[in-house]
Amino acid sequence: MHLLSAQFDPAGYQSRFARHGRIRLEGAISADDAQSVHHALEQQTPWELHLVGQNGPEVINRHELNRLPESDIQNRLQEAAELAQTGLSYLRLGYTPTGDDALTPLSSRIRSAEFAAFCEALTGLSGLELHSLAAVCYRPGDFFTRHTDAAARLCFEWNFTEGWRPDWGGQVLFHSPSGDIEGGILPRLNDLALYAGDQPRSIASIAPYAGGPRFSLTGRFA
Repeated sequence: MHLLSAQFDPAGYQSRFARHGRIRLEGAISADDAQSVHHALEQQTPWELHLVGQNGPEVINRHELNRLPESDIQNRLQEAAELAQTGLSYLRLGYTPTGDDALTPLSSRIRSAEFAAFCEALTGLSGLELHSLAAVCYRPGDFFTRHTDAAARLCFEWNFTEGWRPDWGGQVLFHSPSGDIEGGILPRLNDLALYAGDQPRSIASIAPYAGGPRFSLTGRFA
């Protein structure tokens, strides 16, 4: 999977990143490759349930989901929603690419020195080292409340969502110190967003009438 780095002007993106702490790139891989990633996320990814419960973050794999009573699952979903009223919480599907799955063409590229150098050229940062990578899926009702990641020098979200409407929610929202929304990024196919880890942000809750799931790969550099 080829990274289309030559089509992006580093100077312009560095200037924007210096001013706002975030940039957005359209079409960092070819349209055909983006469709392949979308298909892998939609049809070939063994999703797990990721949420925050009373004891902190939880991961419930497919085997556990199949054997848990429906009442237990509903209780955990309710806990995540209640915690969201007062602080950090999230509810979504997640998966860590293994390097031997349908996401390997893209995950291998993200883990390469080429991708780190690409991000450095566009942000003006140096010495970036990838510390985490995950595929995520937000369905109707899923969310991620306001949070920061001060330990990360740079975070990214590479979105692979088709035909998304603004009223369906799911935007990455950036918050000012006073709580206002300073900006937002709509889920789009083959959109790569890079932003400073210490920026307060959230993922807007997905509307119950959304026409499908929201897919992306996210990661952080230290």
